[in-house]
Amino acid sequence: MLRKNPLLSLKMFLFFGAAISSLVVSFLPLYFQNNGLTKSAIGMFFALGTLVGLIAQPVWGFMSDKYKTVKKIIVVVLIGILMGIFLIFQLSSLAMLYVAGALFFFFFTALNPLSDNLAKRIADEQKVTFGSIRSWSSFGFAIISLASGFYFNKMGVSSLSIPMMIVAGMTLILSFTLKDANSGTKKVNLKEVGSFFKDKTLLTFFLLSFFIFLTHRINDSFISLYLFEIGGNEMLVGWLWFIGVLSEAILFITSFIWFRSKNPIIYIIIAGFLFTIRWTMVGFIKDPSILLSIQVMHGLCFAILYMGAIEYLYKALPVEMQATGHMVYMGIVFSITNIIGSSVGGIIFDTFSGSTLYFTMAVCSFIGTVGFILFSMKEKPLRKIAAVEG
Repeated sequence: MLRKNPLLSLKMFLFFGAAISSLVVSFLPLYFQNNGLTKSAIGMFFALGTLVGLIAQPVWGFMSDKYKTVKKIIVVVLIGILMGIFLIFQLSSLAMLYVAGALFFFFFTALNPLSDNLAKRIADEQKVTFGSIRSWSSFGFAIISLASGFYFNKMGVSSLSIPMMIVAGMTLILSFTLKDANSGTKKVNLKEVGSFFKDKTLLTFFLLSFFIFLTHRINDSFISLYLFEIGGNEMLVGWLWFIGVLSEAILFITSFIWFRSKNPIIYIIIAGFLFTIRWTMVGFIKDPSILLSIQVMHGLCFAILYMGAIEYLYKALPVEMQATGHMVYMGIVFSITNIIGSSVGGIIFDTFSGSTLYFTMAVCSFIGTVGFILFSMKEKPLRKIAAVEG
C-alpha cells in the first residue's frame, strides 16, 4: 500500500525519522547526565559529533546529486545510524564515547536534510506545499517526545537504547518504500559546485542565517537541562518538546494559508524578531510551567524561519545542485551552529547560568534579524536589475 501511495510513504518515513531526532535531542543529554557527564562534556560530545557531520553533510549531498538518487543515500545513512546507536550504548570510556558519537553523527546529521530535500522535491512534483509534508516530521518529533516523557519518567532514562534502536529500525524499513525524486539531468562536478558557492549574495544569506539558527541549535542542546535547572523532570521534558513541536507541525501543515513564496526573506525577518522576544522571556523564567507555556512560540519561530529560508535557497539553486546546496546550508545552520553552540553554550551554562545563556541568544538573534533587514533592502533592487538585464 505504501509503495502505491508515495506521499503516504514519505509522510510515515518523516514521522519516524523525526522520532529519532526527538530521542537524540530531548533525552540523550539527560542519559549522559544520568551517567555522570558534566554539561561541558555533554556539549563537547555534540560539538565533536557535529564537526564530523559538517564534513559529512556536503559529501552525502554531493553523492545524492552525482548519482541522481536521494532514496538510496537515505538507506545507507540509516544503516550507519543503527550502527552508531549500538556503539554509543556499549561504551563507558569518554574517549571511546566521543569516537562512537563521531561515527553516529557522520550519518545522523545527513538524515534530516536528505529527508527534507526529498520532501521538497516530491512536494514540487505533486503540486502540494512543502510544509504540508514537512509537518509529519514535526508530528513525529512531538508525539514521540511526549510518549517518551511518560516512558522515561516510569522506566528511567537509562533505558534509552531500546526505543532508539526500535525507532531507527522502523525508519530503515520505511525507507525502502520511498519514491525517489527528480534530480535533474545535468551532471554535477566539484568545480561547478565550488564556483556556485562563491556567490557573494548566497554567502551573505548563509552568514545571516547562522546568527538566528545558532540560537535555535543552542536551545535544542540545553532546553532540557535548563528545565531541570528550574525544577523540571523527565515527564515535563516530554511535554516541553510535545508542545513546542506540535505548534511547529500546525504551522507547517497550515502553511498553504499563511506562506507566500514571492518574498521569503520577510518571513525570516519576522521569525528573527520572534526568536529575540522568545529568548528574552525564557531568560526571566524560574517556573517550569511558564516555560511550557512559552514553548508554543517554538512553532511560530522555527516553522516561519525554516519555510522562508528553504524557499529562498531553492529559488537560488539550480535543480541539479539542490541536494548539495541543501546539505551545505544545513551544515552551516545546523552543524556549525551546533559545534559553536554546544561548546560555548555549555561553558556559559556551567560558568554563569541558563538565564545568562538565553539572554545571550536574544542578542545573537537580534543581530541576525537586523542583518536580514539590510539584506532585504539591498537585494530588492539587485533582483530588479538582474531581471532587466536578463
